Amino acid sequence: MKKSICALVISSALFGCGSTVDMKKSDAVSAQPELTLKTDGTFWGFGPEGSFDIAGLYHGKYSRSASTSSWFNTINSKEGDMVAEITRTDSGETWTLVCSGGGTSVDLGSFSFGGNGPYICQISEAGQAIGEYEMARKSEAISLSTAKKEIGFIRLGSTHFNVESIHEGEGLLMSVDNPLGYSFSRGSQEIAAAQTNGAITLQTLANLPNTEMNTLALGTVASALSWRPQE
Repeated sequence: MKKSICALVISSALFGCGSTVDMKKSDAVSAQPELTLKTDGTFWGFGPEGSFDIAGLYHGKYSRSASTSSWFNTINSKEGDMVAEITRTDSGETWTLVCSGGGTSVDLGSFSFGGNGPYICQISEAGQAIGEYEMARKSEAISLSTAKKEIGFIRLGSTHFNVESIHEGEGLLMSVDNPLGYSFSRGSQEIAAAQTNGAITLQTLANLPNTEMNTLALGTVASALSWRPQE
């Protein structure tokens, strides 16, 4: 059995030559100011534990891990976990995210079966469950594609947004395998976009109520700071 831990992710983040292409987003969202999410902790915020701040509006801490195991180059098991605490700075409201996901896949030649279990976060406040975040690979049971498109949702109380990973970037002729960011929408309208390629930023439509801003902040942390199981 071979097992690789997310030290590889740290190495890639620190020393890789990744691009800083901006994700595609609606004109209405693009016109809004960027709220930057900054991290601090082990490996300068790229490691398994640390703290974060979102433009002084929200702050918190996180602990995360991910691993991939392989047996006989055929059966692959993936696991990813994160616990995060998020506090709204002006009110002191605090939420806890407890996240996990992964699955087991079987590879037969160029075919892959299964292994796309959803990544789920339970959201609680003062010990009471009040919401959830869920993302799953958008793929068929048998897939030849390397695309890693994800779709899902986040709910905090009665506030709900659809969430979708974005693989199209400004100036790119083709989509990329890994997400450049995540789009939060209601119906056909994009409400916010979280850029995760390069600097982590959140842009939202203007004058959103506090309940929606809280939900989007939690969704950004769940989307941007989690370590998903690597393929």
